[in-house]
Amino acid sequence: MPSVDFSLEGKAALVTGGSKGIGRAIALAFAEYGADVAISARGEEALEKTSQEIHSQTGRRCVAVPADLSQDEQVRALHRQVVEELGGVDILVNNAAHGALAPLSSITREEFEATLRLNTWAALYLAQLCLPGWKEKHEGVIINISSNGGIKADPYIGAYSASKAAIGILSVQMAQEWGKFGVRSNAICPGLTRTETADPMVKYFEQDGWSQNMMHRCAEPHEIAGMAVLLASPAGSYCHGELFTVDGGEIWRPTYELDL
Repeated sequence: MPSVDFSLEGKAALVTGGSKGIGRAIALAFAEYGADVAISARGEEALEKTSQEIHSQTGRRCVAVPADLSQDEQVRALHRQVVEELGGVDILVNNAAHGALAPLSSITREEFEATLRLNTWAALYLAQLCLPGWKEKHEGVIINISSNGGIKADPYIGAYSASKAAIGILSVQMAQEWGKFGVRSNAICPGLTRTETADPMVKYFEQDGWSQNMMHRCAEPHEIAGMAVLLASPAGSYCHGELFTVDGGEIWRPTYELDL
C-alpha cells in the first residue's frame, strides 16, 4: 500500500446534485478511485445519462435516484434507497444547491427560504439520516460544497452567499459534534467553475480578462473533484472541520498588480 492512499475501494458514496457540473465530476472521480456511487438530482434524464457514463467508464455501480431535496420526505426516500441498494453511505457529498439571483432589497421571503431549505437544511437533514450508520461503523465522511461566495460578498447573490456561509459553519459544527463518532466533516469552497449553470458568469469574466483571481481563469469541474477525492480518502484522514477554498487565489488576490 502506498504511504499516501487515495483509494476509495469498498466505499459507497452519495453525491447530491450529481447529474451535472461539479457533482458529476465528483461522482465520476470517486468511481475512478474505486467507490460505488449514488447520484441524485431532480432531472431524471440527466441522472440516467450520467449514471450510465460513470458505469461504462469505471465499471463501478452507479445508482441514480431522482429527488427534490427541498422536500423532507424525498430526502428520507433518497437515503432509504441508497442504503438498500449500496448497503449504506460511507461518504456523503452535499452538492445540490439553488441560488436566487436578486439584490437583498428585493428578494422575497419565499425565494430566500427556498435557497436556505435546499442549500443548508437538506444537507444537514441528510447527514442526520446517515449518522446512525456512521456511529455503528465509527467511520463516515461529510463533504459539503460551499462556495467562496460564502466567505466574501458579491452583488446579487446575497441569499446564496448566506446559505453557503451557513453550510460552511455547519460543516465545522458537524466536525465538532460528530468527530467523536469517527465522522470527518469538511467543506469545499469553489470559485467560479465552468458549469452549465455558471455559463453566463463564465462568459462575462472571460470578456473581463479574469481580473478577479490570480490564475486568470475559472475552474474546471474536475479540479474541484480532486479536492473531494483527497477529503474522502485515507490521504485526507487528518482533514477535519476545515473550509478549503479552491478558487485560483480569488480570496487572496492582490488589489493591484506589479509588472515584475
